[in-house]
Amino acid sequence: MMKFYNFLQKQSNFKIRYLTLILFCVSIITKAQVSAYTFAQSQGTYTPLTGGTVLATATGVSGSASLDSAVYPVNIPFNFMFNNVNYSSLNVSTNGYITFGTTAAATGTSSPISSNNLYDGAVSAWGRDLNAVFVNGVAGNITWDVVGTAPNREIVIQWTDFKPVYNSAATNVYTFSFQIRLRETTNTIATVYKQGSFLVGSTAVSSTAQIGLRGTSAFDFNNRTNTTSVLFGSSEAGTANNSSQAFNTSASPPGMPMDGLTYEWTPATCYPPSNVIVNNITPTTANVTWTASVILPANGYEVYYSDSSTPPTATTTPNYTGVMGTSQFISSGLQPLTRYYVWVRSACTGTDKSIWTLMSSFFTTCQPTSITSTTGATVCPGGMATLSADTPTGVNVNWYDSQLGGNLVGTGNSYTTPSLTSTTTYYATSFTGEGPFSVGKTTYTTNPTSGTGVTNYGLVFDVIERCVLENVTIYPTAANAGTQGTVTIDVIDGNNNVLQSKTLIVTAGTTDVPVAQVVDLYFTFTAGTNYKIRMSSYTGINGLLFDPAANTPGGIGGSYAFPYSLNNLMTIKSSTLTSAPTNTPRYDLYYYFYDWKVSTKCESARQPVVATVDVNCLATSETKAKDNIKVYPNPFSDIVNITQVELVKSIKVSDVSGKLVKTINNPTSTLRLGDLSQGMYILLFDMKDGSKLSHKIIKK
Repeated sequence: MMKFYNFLQKQSNFKIRYLTLILFCVSIITKAQVSAYTFAQSQGTYTPLTGGTVLATATGVSGSASLDSAVYPVNIPFNFMFNNVNYSSLNVSTNGYITFGTTAAATGTSSPISSNNLYDGAVSAWGRDLNAVFVNGVAGNITWDVVGTAPNREIVIQWTDFKPVYNSAATNVYTFSFQIRLRETTNTIATVYKQGSFLVGSTAVSSTAQIGLRGTSAFDFNNRTNTTSVLFGSSEAGTANNSSQAFNTSASPPGMPMDGLTYEWTPATCYPPSNVIVNNITPTTANVTWTASVILPANGYEVYYSDSSTPPTATTTPNYTGVMGTSQFISSGLQPLTRYYVWVRSACTGTDKSIWTLMSSFFTTCQPTSITSTTGATVCPGGMATLSADTPTGVNVNWYDSQLGGNLVGTGNSYTTPSLTSTTTYYATSFTGEGPFSVGKTTYTTNPTSGTGVTNYGLVFDVIERCVLENVTIYPTAANAGTQGTVTIDVIDGNNNVLQSKTLIVTAGTTDVPVAQVVDLYFTFTAGTNYKIRMSSYTGINGLLFDPAANTPGGIGGSYAFPYSLNNLMTIKSSTLTSAPTNTPRYDLYYYFYDWKVSTKCESARQPVVATVDVNCLATSETKAKDNIKVYPNPFSDIVNITQVELVKSIKVSDVSGKLVKTINNPTSTLRLGDLSQGMYILLFDMKDGSKLSHKIIKK
């Protein structure tokens, strides 16, 4: 005898759901990915159930009577393995899908693949808001049964005589049927469709439905898509968790499913790694890391990279094979200032290999001209040391007070320190190019706000010529000033590929008392359009300040003065809340990133140059030289006289900014400096005994 269930599942207590989520997500996330399932399509036969258990039957044309927005639990007679986890029960939604796990979907959920509901996974045959037919003696229903014999049984869930979209009318009714089939032993999943027809009327019905699989979260999906200009039965793999299939009950394309159309997903036997990241990038090398696959591959991992975005196929020859760890250093073959794409896959056996991971990409950096040599200095306590760095002609030098981050303290081939009381290391870099220049909104407008939006929220910009985004100013916020957290800032292209990413430790202010924080990014870009900079995640804080629409100059409907353009290098076009490639522009918002510092610099690695403070100063040769060498007259007009010049190997003349003006090798006792402009200069003496000495002089 058929059993009738009319059940509306209540939501669980939040704490129970949360604990259940932890237990199940830890289990599933560490096991598998539905994105690794393989897909196949065939034209078979729709075989309707002839018995089984009726979960519900329509008794009216609208609302719950028409099976609108309900979920039914089902205990199944054999364990079905989904996403590498065994399940003995599932939940059936009237909206065309089933879910796994003790947490069912909310009754009104109609987008099962892109939904953030906390179920363990979903199989969707026609995911959207639906209801059953109830007209002219036809009453739609949902049934389930087990067909076949062990170990080759199938669980069949069937939606019979359903409308393709929710509709409470009884004057224009199109009906069709579909099934989800779960197969024992192989654990394959199939969706099968019966061709539909009009029971009443003939007005076309068209929309979209989500069809495919979702894993433990909406980030893991394996779905299908087609546009209105492509036949329903000619779908392609979805590119986002909200990808859907277009349909039309009258017009073809896209049309409706043909009778017996069958989609089938087969679990992988070799799972790919995840979370591919590229770091430690230089002009010619890079390091690729990833998270191990859920089942460790016996033959290791394979890595493929290319300057083309064309994805590798199953037969593509990898650049690296047999990688037994979770990283690979690309030591050769890269060119400076080039965008590369990289994929990784598992090699479980010689023939059983996983799909390639989603593409990651990175830019190699420019090839800077190196510093040829550096010279430190020794001074007495309280003295100022003049440091120097030699470079090829036309190459500039920057001086920093830290190897990472820190402050730019000088520019030029020599740098004179402040008075020193202890030995201090400075860092010199060589660079070509100009900048940094400022672009973007300088700071927030009065009454900014802070929000939790991530992933899609950001600024869209074009790059006209190769440049470097050195840093931006952000305003982290928290309930309590001084709270520390992290912010991940990345840049994506128009296809949602992450090009640059950096996670930074930040200290928050409050919304009422914002605290500016300049964060170094040093993101390099080649010419391109539709880049987006965004806050992709954060921890420990409430978010970043931004300028809301309510504060737009000129009121609602106004603009924050977009576009912001810079010297034919870059244009910040708009804010956006939507995903690429659409990036719907919003001119009445300004998100997160203020006072951009952009340059065309190509800068080398920082080299240490030591300013040594000699606490035994009176015993050094430099002190003796100071006693013997005199520089006069000072101020001078054209000529400077030097005593004890036989102790001097060379003299460098620099201005007070540290810029080298001239070098005099094998000097005589008379220096002719009449060509210098009026002002203060520093004479750096390279002594023959290896010590150094500096004197300030003034040109009248």
